[in-house]
Amino acid sequence: MNNKDEGIAFRFKRNDTVGTADAESDDQYLSSCFVSTGDLDTLRDSTDPKRIIVGRTGSGKSALIRRLREVEDNVIELPPQNLSLSYISNSDILKFFTSAGVNLDLFYQLLWKHVLAVELLKYKYKINSEEQKRSFLSKLFESKKDKSKEDGIRYLSDWGEKFWDETEYRVKELTTKVESDLKASIGGTLGPVHLDASGSQKLTEEQKQEVIQRGRKVVNEIQIKALADVIRLLSEDMFNDPQQKYFITIDGLDEQWVEDELRYSLIRALIETVRSFQKIKSVKVVISLRVDLLNRVINATKNSGFQEEKYSSLYLKLRWTRQQIWDLLDKRIEQLVRKRYTSRPVKLLELFPRQIDRLGFLDYLLERTFYRPRDAILFVNGCLERAEDRSSITTSIISEAEGEYSRKRFIALQEEWGATYPELTGYAKILEEQPISFKLGAISAQTLEQIYYSTISAFTETDPILMAANDYFLAGKGTLHSVLTKLFLVLYEVGLVGIKPDSTTTTFWSFHLNEGPSVGSIKPTSIIYIHSSFWRVLGTKLPTKKG
Repeated sequence: MNNKDEGIAFRFKRNDTVGTADAESDDQYLSSCFVSTGDLDTLRDSTDPKRIIVGRTGSGKSALIRRLREVEDNVIELPPQNLSLSYISNSDILKFFTSAGVNLDLFYQLLWKHVLAVELLKYKYKINSEEQKRSFLSKLFESKKDKSKEDGIRYLSDWGEKFWDETEYRVKELTTKVESDLKASIGGTLGPVHLDASGSQKLTEEQKQEVIQRGRKVVNEIQIKALADVIRLLSEDMFNDPQQKYFITIDGLDEQWVEDELRYSLIRALIETVRSFQKIKSVKVVISLRVDLLNRVINATKNSGFQEEKYSSLYLKLRWTRQQIWDLLDKRIEQLVRKRYTSRPVKLLELFPRQIDRLGFLDYLLERTFYRPRDAILFVNGCLERAEDRSSITTSIISEAEGEYSRKRFIALQEEWGATYPELTGYAKILEEQPISFKLGAISAQTLEQIYYSTISAFTETDPILMAANDYFLAGKGTLHSVLTKLFLVLYEVGLVGIKPDSTTTTFWSFHLNEGPSVGSIKPTSIIYIHSSFWRVLGTKLPTKKG
């Protein structure tokens, strides 16, 4: 049944949509069409360890955080862009010590713990003046006889001189204090050396070891112990009512709020801080991370002892089922139609064809997404854009919309993974005009060589695919299979292809968040499947339809 069967007078209008690509501007649909996947309930449970939302772009991370702010009473929003962390990035003194080899991880943890602790106190006790702060601390001193808690209170008093000010002030206050201590630790012992990154390069090996030793001493003396006392104070005496929950949300970590190397260190410290704040049972610090960013943080901080398995229990990995995507689209179509036509629920399949190429429309759509709500919304929007003054969507409209959708998804993929794989567009050249599926061994040395000289040879010198191809073509090292395996594992990771290692295993797709195929499991006989989102943009050779 469709709307024509019942004589419905509904017609699509220009600019009709079922929502926007980003949660921040999806006011019309996000709240009223929210689909419960169980993830929101997990986040709202302050005792549940899952508090780091992990997912690919468009999987609903920001929407989940926004919905949390709507349904909970005590939510503190803390955008990283508002913390003035660029102040750290611009600090010549910190650059000098970092470049010399001093690990500042403890300082970064201090920074986050201090900011989060003060945000909680400020919010709960409405401290907005010097007098209120003094009164608050005085009452705490009078009521607490525990020495460690007195140390925690004293810490707040000493470090939080103006902690009712904007958060960015406290970041600068803390950084200035540590800068001063670091600078004082070396005094004039180095002679006329500029305290910046370039200055550290001019140090002798002996001077560098002295800087590391002195800088490490300053960092180790940072009041982490006192901050642990603060967290204990918050847990046992201030935020100890399980019926009154408090949340701090941090979104937007994938944006460029500081330069990358520092950003990775700060995110690693934030993850450690989120873990330590679990001790406060009625407080939950919720952050969101894109999968590719989390991978870059792990890779960039391995030398600092980051062990991912210690944090895996904190991860809330977003995944959507077929039924959940269907429910989401049904709700949004229903709201679009109800706004100007009828109160009767109108579902997706009343406006779209039930089948395309012998495949149910929803399955057809989902095969062209990564099972992410954003992709599904954008696919439907692309169809609506071409349906002005029509009462339903035809297969020809869907075909036309799919071509533009494929092109935009390819661009979005490059934007999502560009920081990790700057040459991704070049990698994809190997897939152009290939069949839907093929054996890895079907890629000949001649095909790879042609792409190597026309594309790969122009990559940056540190590109892993270029280095593997150089070894094979120029140095005679390695094998054709080893180069192809390295290349196609990257294409698998970003979602361009699925890999079926052998006849007894399933086809792996990275967006299903499984472990994926191992390097050793990939053989020349392994089957490569190009994701249908990119068939049109890559010129994929489709099988001939049988009459």
